[in-house]
Amino acid sequence: MPSSFLLRRHLSFSGISPTFHGTMEPFHRHLELRFRILVGVCNRIRQFSSSSSTSKLDFMDLTHPHTWYPNARRKSRKVIMHVGPTNSGKTHHALKRLESSSSGIYCGPLRLLAWEVAKRLNKANVPCDMITGQEREEIDGAKHKAMTVEMADVTSDYHCAVIDEIQAC
Repeated sequence: MPSSFLLRRHLSFSGISPTFHGTMEPFHRHLELRFRILVGVCNRIRQFSSSSSTSKLDFMDLTHPHTWYPNARRKSRKVIMHVGPTNSGKTHHALKRLESSSSGIYCGPLRLLAWEVAKRLNKANVPCDMITGQEREEIDGAKHKAMTVEMADVTSDYHCAVIDEIQAC
């Protein structure tokens, strides 16, 4: 396996004293095992990458971003970006659009923001689930979700998606 060879070459113990070498051997074995696991994971992930090339790990290639997420790129959608100064109503207008949509998702960087949005939508009689890494409040029949970014379900289709405070995500 070439990756194992590179690891051994990189972690060569030739210049280390025999006493120190003996104490480092368990660490070396542990690191090599972790590296082999990483290579295995990378090989499994390759099947989800955008290219059929097997000569490189495509998900690490940052030179062709237009080839990333081919399934998402096939979807027809309209993207609106709200940019403006603080307190200019960007989030308010985005949430109004989310509220009027048939289904939607709100993604924010903080649990408190997700909680506030879920509370606001539920108060407006729009059933909304609130999902974070710490909490999960699900409402029967809810087609809207408010969550922290890391909890977003990117496999589902939504009529409206709001990503708030994107610079913090």
